[in-house]
Amino acid sequence: MADARRDHIRAKGALFEAFAAAALLIALLAGCGGSGDSAAADEPFAGYWIGAGKAQMTLVQIATDGGKYIVLANPDVPVGDTGEKDGSLIVDSHAVVMTFTPASADKLTLEFTGEMFKQPQGISLKRVDETQYADAATAYGVSAIKRGLAMWKAGGGKKYPPPQEVTPTGMLAQMIRWPGNLFTGQPMHPGESEGDYTYTLLAGGKKYSLVGHLSDGSTVGS
Repeated sequence: MADARRDHIRAKGALFEAFAAAALLIALLAGCGGSGDSAAADEPFAGYWIGAGKAQMTLVQIATDGGKYIVLANPDVPVGDTGEKDGSLIVDSHAVVMTFTPASADKLTLEFTGEMFKQPQGISLKRVDETQYADAATAYGVSAIKRGLAMWKAGGGKKYPPPQEVTPTGMLAQMIRWPGNLFTGQPMHPGESEGDYTYTLLAGGKKYSLVGHLSDGSTVGS
């Protein structure tokens, strides 16, 4: 029964993260300008891409190495072996197959298939520059920390954790994959520098505020 309860908590946390991430990314996409790469027409895949589906946030960075594509996602996790077929880039991680197809110089269509999907799911990705991608990664990191906080409460916590536990070395980091700060190349830390976050307990620990700090000095989160 204990294992079933933990699995239920994890599932609720993952769903919470997905919807929170989508909301955060929609706000960022609204503020993104045009292409982040003037050479987009010469290289349809390589670059930084962000997109939002109905309940998921997707960040993808694609680079070339010795004529082979390297794909990292959400925001810097290797996702699998790559190959090309009929003008599309295919990433096969066994349970999930990702198919990237150019829609224009600054847009890709990403289709998800594989064992995890009853039917194909597709989203549109928009090309951005490195700074915009790092800002989106900050939003993604905030949503990941929110997931951990939701898991904390779902696990029976009467109050949200104290600030010292909401750090890369705190107890919350044992519950989630702690997000990174793409501006520094280090884990996200408490603070007001770009790519970091501010976590504040409210109402005696029954509520909290969590915001991430973006490159233009604004914040994302609540």
